[in-house]
Amino acid sequence: MTNGAGLRADFSGAIRKTETLKAMPAAHKYQATSWTAETIKALMDSARDRQLSIRLYHSQKTSMMMRNIGKVITVGNDLWTITIGTGVGGKQSVPYAKIQDEGGTTHPTVTKRMRGWAWFMYGKWKEERFKWLALTKKSKLDVNIPASKWFTSVIEKQEPILSARMQPGAVLKVAEMMAGSSAGKLAKGTE
Repeated sequence: MTNGAGLRADFSGAIRKTETLKAMPAAHKYQATSWTAETIKALMDSARDRQLSIRLYHSQKTSMMMRNIGKVITVGNDLWTITIGTGVGGKQSVPYAKIQDEGGTTHPTVTKRMRGWAWFMYGKWKEERFKWLALTKKSKLDVNIPASKWFTSVIEKQEPILSARMQPGAVLKVAEMMAGSSAGKLAKGTE
């Protein structure tokens, strides 16, 4: 029987740290995508709140905005770009979304179809402005749309949240949680 010298070392801490470092890219992705999903939900809620606060005849356009909010996340070497809006990520572009958010004046052409719509709305709501629109001699209108900030107010609230989530300490905590189960399995396998 040989009485040889032996060395027993515990590498479980090093394995956990290595697994945590390997999980960092996935943790960054998790933080970015979960923030993006929460922001899109908040934007949809904002559009829905706007829809509920205005008369029924305006709600169809607001509903279009709500259905067409999309996202694209682009990952470069050290640069993450998150783009959120209408017409993004395969969603349909909603040209009036920006003017409803920022406000401004638009100049639509008065068409036969618009006049027909105005008569329909006058019959339904009995509001003089629809009668005026149906009978106007103008070929173009000047329509002033007040700013609603349905989009920018949400983004302004969400930006500090994203900044906090992408701080190294916050990402490290997520990476540690992601790596926790696999690092534990690896450490047990080495014993």
